[in-house]
Amino acid sequence: MKLDARRERRRPINILLNKYVDGVPYLCRGVNLSRGGILLYKLLEPENESGEVTLEFQLPDSEHVIKVSGMMLQEHRWARAHGVRFQQMDSADREAIDAFLSGREIRETASLDATASLDATASRRPVEG
Repeated sequence: MKLDARRERRRPINILLNKYVDGVPYLCRGVNLSRGGILLYKLLEPENESGEVTLEFQLPDSEHVIKVSGMMLQEHRWARAHGVRFQQMDSADREAIDAFLSGREIRETASLDATASLDATASRRPVEG
């Protein structure tokens, strides 16, 4: 019996995303996500061997765009699917993925900062009467 070599917790996901191969964007569908990578189904894409890619995607219910570089893993040709192992991402993207995987609400920094700014401005206005 073959043991599953994956060490990361995975969560089902159903998103469309951009996968850049040699700078050319291709639309893919992400079907499961972990802290270390993602499983993708190819939609309209030529056959590619393993190599470096850049992914751009948004998690469900989030406006934050995640941009990560990774390495394509062996393709499951019968399903036109392959994994991508994440190699580089910034801390905000890592935090968004961790929050999604744990079921926590993803903090939208920009919108929270804007709301706080509006609240501060409103509290400084004189009350008209």
